Amino acid sequence: MPTSAPESEPPAPAVPEPPILPRRRRRVRALMAAAVAIAVLLCTVVGGIGWYFAGVAIEVDHTAEYPLTVVDAGNGTVTLPRDTTTERPGTWALVWKGGRALLGPVVSRDGERVVRKVSSVVEGSLTKGVPATIDHWVYDGDPKKALGIPFQDVTYPSKVGPMPAWLLPGTSPKSTWVIGVHGRNADKAETFRAMRAVHAAGMPMMSIAYRNDVGAPSSNDRKNHLGDTEWQDVVSAMGYARAHGATGVVLYGWSMGGAMVMATLRKDHSFVRGVVLDSPVLDWNATLDKQGAARNLPGFITSVAKHVLEWRIGIDLTDFDHRRYAPKLRTPVLLFTAADDATVANGPAHTFAATAPPGVVTHITTPGDHTESWNVDPAAYERALGTFLKKVR
Repeated sequence: MPTSAPESEPPAPAVPEPPILPRRRRRVRALMAAAVAIAVLLCTVVGGIGWYFAGVAIEVDHTAEYPLTVVDAGNGTVTLPRDTTTERPGTWALVWKGGRALLGPVVSRDGERVVRKVSSVVEGSLTKGVPATIDHWVYDGDPKKALGIPFQDVTYPSKVGPMPAWLLPGTSPKSTWVIGVHGRNADKAETFRAMRAVHAAGMPMMSIAYRNDVGAPSSNDRKNHLGDTEWQDVVSAMGYARAHGATGVVLYGWSMGGAMVMATLRKDHSFVRGVVLDSPVLDWNATLDKQGAARNLPGFITSVAKHVLEWRIGIDLTDFDHRRYAPKLRTPVLLFTAADDATVANGPAHTFAATAPPGVVTHITTPGDHTESWNVDPAAYERALGTFLKKVR
């Protein structure tokens, strides 16, 4: 009788083992994680550099620096380390803490040192070893002390509080006034170099302080706004001039003061008879690009910094590209640019002059660094300024 083979039991189901990632997949994930970490690090570094560069541009800083050391002094001369600032021809001052001397021409030089005549020691004692700097403002103090020109300390009202100013009388207050507007982190002393020519023309001159200056009210955030808010102080100064007899004004701006003057002119040109610009910022984008390149920053980092700057102070940098408004310009402009300007981009100023209607812009190019057109040839500068003021007064 046949017997059946016992049925075999079904095999036990295999217990699944934990999946093992292939080595390639693990490597890809590791590389992706590293890439993300590097990207985060780069963004942090780029953002940090951009934040710092933007901060430099808007920082309020009135500290004095003395990068030179006087090698020797005596017998009407001073010996200084030789560099581009100490050997330049022209009219300059040597300044040290508590002292100031007016410099004459270069007497001699070698590979390391330059010897210049000392025209006069205005203040303090010039001695060997003192830390010093070359000052292109040349003068200090007030208009009477520096130039022998009478003046009044006046105060004009502004949106952030009472602002100090110097008022130099002209032949009559019922005339065209000149309003001098200094540059970023400078002060009223920057305007001294124009005062003799303005005074000789018989025109009152109001040299103004504006927000964040020493002795003036601060802005709410205590930051420079590159002219985007500061131009309102120029308008306030114009209101003071009008209230005290001015029949019109000539706006005179140095560096960032030029940006402020142009912003004012664009808002309302009806009371402005003329404009003088000395090494003006006529495009902040170009100037910040120039300053970024001078610090060896890649272009993309400078671009990030500009966006950070716009966000931090609420400015639109393209609004300060004044080249766009040159074809519509009707107010006469005297424009000085210095060929060796290491601070402000000159290209926009050249374009501004070239695209303005014929005869509206008188453009004078000179040697020298930023705002040094007067220093390299004071007589020529003052002749040009005097001729322009006679036309627009």
